[in-house]
Amino acid sequence: MFYTGVLRGIQTAAREQGVNLLVACGMLHGNEQSRFRPAWPESHPGMDFVPIGPWNTDGLLVFSPLRSEERIQYVNRLEQDHFPILFIGSGCGSPTIMVDNEGGIRQVLEHLVGHGHREIAFIAGDPQDPGDSLSRIEAYRQGVRELNLSDDPRLLEYGFHWDAAAYTAMNRMLQSGVKLTAVMCSNDQSALGVVRALSEAGLRIPWDVAVTGFDDQPEVLFQIPPLTSVHYPLFETGYRALLLIRKRIEDGPGALPETVRVSARLITRQSCGCFPEIVSAAVLHTADPLREAELDPALLKAKLTQAMKEALQAESALANPGETSILCAELVEGFLQSLQDGDLSHFRVALIQVLQRIERNDDDAHSWQAAISVLRLGTRGIRVDAARSVGGNRGEDLLHQARTLLSESTRRRYMRLQLLQIYHDEAMGRLTARLLSSLDEDQIHGTLAEDLPKVGVRSAQVVFFEKRDDDPVAGSVICAPDRKMSPLRFESRHFPPSGLYPENEPLNLALLPLSFQEESLGYVAFDGEDLEPLAMVVVQLASAIKGAQLHNKVRELSLTDDLTDVYNRRYFEILLQKEMDRSQRYNRDLALVMIDIDRFKEYNDLFGHPAGDEALRVVARCISDGARRGLDVVTRYSGEEFAVILPETDREGARIVAENIHGQLRAETHFLRKLTVSLGIASLRGDQLRSQELVSQADRALYQAKHQGRDRYAVFEDWIVEPAHSGGVRTKTVNKPMP
Repeated sequence: MFYTGVLRGIQTAAREQGVNLLVACGMLHGNEQSRFRPAWPESHPGMDFVPIGPWNTDGLLVFSPLRSEERIQYVNRLEQDHFPILFIGSGCGSPTIMVDNEGGIRQVLEHLVGHGHREIAFIAGDPQDPGDSLSRIEAYRQGVRELNLSDDPRLLEYGFHWDAAAYTAMNRMLQSGVKLTAVMCSNDQSALGVVRALSEAGLRIPWDVAVTGFDDQPEVLFQIPPLTSVHYPLFETGYRALLLIRKRIEDGPGALPETVRVSARLITRQSCGCFPEIVSAAVLHTADPLREAELDPALLKAKLTQAMKEALQAESALANPGETSILCAELVEGFLQSLQDGDLSHFRVALIQVLQRIERNDDDAHSWQAAISVLRLGTRGIRVDAARSVGGNRGEDLLHQARTLLSESTRRRYMRLQLLQIYHDEAMGRLTARLLSSLDEDQIHGTLAEDLPKVGVRSAQVVFFEKRDDDPVAGSVICAPDRKMSPLRFESRHFPPSGLYPENEPLNLALLPLSFQEESLGYVAFDGEDLEPLAMVVVQLASAIKGAQLHNKVRELSLTDDLTDVYNRRYFEILLQKEMDRSQRYNRDLALVMIDIDRFKEYNDLFGHPAGDEALRVVARCISDGARRGLDVVTRYSGEEFAVILPETDREGARIVAENIHGQLRAETHFLRKLTVSLGIASLRGDQLRSQELVSQADRALYQAKHQGRDRYAVFEDWIVEPAHSGGVRTKTVNKPMP
């Protein structure tokens, strides 16, 4: 969320400035922060190469910290060559744009001291980070000394700006027995882990322990209780960073100061013991001067307009300050005019214009409550003429209506966002399902072209690396959607090649590495601004591509049973391992149904092998008709035994498939005498999965079904410890005779 907020500011500024923007996005491999692999202009272990560097850009914005000696040396070389660079965050070089870490930490300490806290702990960031982490640690230590607070060394732990690590750090602190009444966190992500640890320890927030964060990311509003945090204006930081790097490019070295600081301010909420303020301090500050004297109408309007704009700026970043100023002026004009002549429509029309602008741009109407407070506080006691006072009932009625309409707009926006999220999740689900069920790369490209726009991504170019000499990433190739057309090949560092994108439109591309496990396949260039769905798509895309490549290899090996036209035993083993790996990686269910034809040897002996072969073909067709979902795979396991692999399916889902298969066989009329089958069902999930264990469990369940009378299924349970044909009979059963 931190990077997302900054990138939105960068993208907005780039769009307004009409400049090309290429964004390199690293990926988290698994669920551990230590497995994060940054996207980088050079190929090194622990990094993913993407072609964004000094060879295809005029300047680079670099997020700190770099956390690697190789990356630090690379950037140092660029700086020595006077290539334009601007760091976002401190600790790696200059020029840099950074938040006022010291001021933010100091505000938190003074606020907690004001609540009576003296034993204030700190969950710091990364001890190896010389930037924001170090600045916030030093500010905390200095504040402790100056405010004469407890300096017990056990009150400082490192959470690495990660919720899991902060959770562990908080537990260590609690186990140490150190006295504490408040915990400051170096970022909001750490605060989430701290809150969890305190809650599990039975400590109430804020009554037993107060908690604060840093960055004020959107999700902290939805915590219970809402988190007090230092507001880091992420959008403003990104927006200004783009303007600064452009100035550096155009004006050369020395055009920028070494450090540009962005102000931080404390936002108090319930986690520190504060209740939400109806009117922010910014509103009170800007409104106070208006009470000093009677003002002439023009000056009154100007001061109210400026105060409203400042109040809005304090609540949230203004995407369009010019338009906001116009709307504030119109709202002031309408409010005062309605009070002057008694016609309430002036204010209502102006308010409707504000609401339409808010809802059209999908802004948060709640921030305009601060602007309404400016109107109320800033005009209290000031007389418009000799007969009327702005603070009279008419003004209060107008402002009450305004608050009501803004609240309704906020509710509508919340409901609209909920619906949009539902639609987005459904679209992502369809996209993922289609990708993972694609059997070749043509289907994958078709799915991307059709479904990506439904999740807010205009297009995607899937690019594969081609090794040249000793450079594994030297060449790039984009396969054409039409196989009759030749692939587009180019030098990776010449991305984007001429003709790939319209020449008359500024580029706004996000490049994400395409990798499967430890294998680097290439990268994907997305034309879309929201990074969160892009990361989800590229992970699924890599799995789908590897699956399609595996499928092609399977085809080449002719892994199909000649008699029944279903897959053979070799394909069963390959696919089961592939699906097991995928289920472990994403913690999904995987089910297996083993099917054996009852007394098939008697059928063969009675009617002959040609009739037996025909019966096998019919049984295979019935099984395929019963397991007809897109992901289900039917294989011939041995002579008269079949197996059905059911990805993302639990036991209940597998039971339904087994009943469908039995229904198909019961309805079949091409047998020379009635044939029945016995079925064994097993399902495992995530880390429990082992291919031999799953097969063994399904096999044991199958023989339980045989022992109990055939023509039925059995679901494996823990009590089934050995096949029924090899030992004692259990009295408890989970099998079900077929109807």
